[in-house]
Amino acid sequence: MATLFPPLQPGGIDYRLPTCGQTQCSGRGTCVPSMGGGAHLVCDCELGYQGEFCEDTFNGSLSLPLTLSVLAVIIGLLIVAFILAKLRRKHKKRNRKHPEAKHGNGIVV
Repeated sequence: MATLFPPLQPGGIDYRLPTCGQTQCSGRGTCVPSMGGGAHLVCDCELGYQGEFCEDTFNGSLSLPLTLSVLAVIIGLLIVAFILAKLRRKHKKRNRKHPEAKHGNGIVV
């Protein structure tokens, strides 16, 4: 007869249960004893996270300026591409009107 649950690991620990870090620290840190001692556990957050339960990011305050900067660069590149396309079109149109200037055949004797 098969058992529904696998046997517990040595010491009676069931590793299938969520850890304190997964539940209390939003999966972004580990639980450690508080500095003052006692049974209270606090979160030691991973790099890039902060807050009592590791719920905030350090770069959260940078997201809006970073997004605006990226948009500004993209818009700037589009404007430069548009200007270059217009200049190229103007140059081609001028060469079509005066083909002798392009080939040097307009020699007057």
